[in-house]
Amino acid sequence: MSSPVKVVRVNGRAVDPDTPALRLDDPLARAGDGLIETMRARNHRVFRLDQHLERLHGSARALSMSGLPGDDRIRAELDAILAAAGPGDLQIRLAVSSAPTLWVEAQSTEPLPVEPRALTAITMPGSWRPELFTAQHKTSSRALWSWAERRARETGADTALLLDEQGRMGEATTASVFVRTPRAVLTAPVRGLLRGVGRGVMMELVPDVVERAATREEWETAEEIVLVSALRGVSAVTSVDGEPIGTGRPGPMARGQQAAYRLVVEAATGGPGLS
Repeated sequence: MSSPVKVVRVNGRAVDPDTPALRLDDPLARAGDGLIETMRARNHRVFRLDQHLERLHGSARALSMSGLPGDDRIRAELDAILAAAGPGDLQIRLAVSSAPTLWVEAQSTEPLPVEPRALTAITMPGSWRPELFTAQHKTSSRALWSWAERRARETGADTALLLDEQGRMGEATTASVFVRTPRAVLTAPVRGLLRGVGRGVMMELVPDVVERAATREEWETAEEIVLVSALRGVSAVTSVDGEPIGTGRPGPMARGQQAAYRLVVEAATGGPGLS
């Protein structure tokens, strides 16, 4: 097995991964006023790069962020870091601010598994606020999601699910949520939550998804709850707040869509060999 890699570039130069330097007045570090994208890459190719950059530039416009690095510069830095990191499975993290700062990291990550991961979850009632416009953009201000992840770890769960004040299902801390009921597959509309790139792939694979937030009764009695992210693919939530979901094991939608998701990634990043 090859050694894990981690490569960091800040503003066009390679830096020590343990001591990357930003200007003291950089809004990215000083106020969390920047944008980030977390992506999967292999064979020197970033999966769904165009969609990630389209989301980043759309957020910059929506949030009136001017002076960010341009698309050509971002793509050139991604090419440089992919060349330095090599062809293995990589997690790519891109961060930008109006300084302008362009921070790109590449580090080794596990290949997408054949079977979906089985995850336990807790719920965070009231943590999804559909009226919160800024939550629809992947900013560097991650306090809410980090708090939810810490709460999950404190209880021994793998992840946290964000609910609105009525108990309807929003998103997970780092993934979009799909709820399979006997009547439909539901996912919350993009209001106060991120338009995930993995979410977009899932909606291509399951075209009859209904964009409506599952009620508490619907997700508590769901046949499956599935999480999807561009980096990790498809995962199955097997229990919520200590209660089993469906059979308590990954169901047919999770297994089928993880297999389909792997094929989509393979096609986009140079053929098989993920496992």
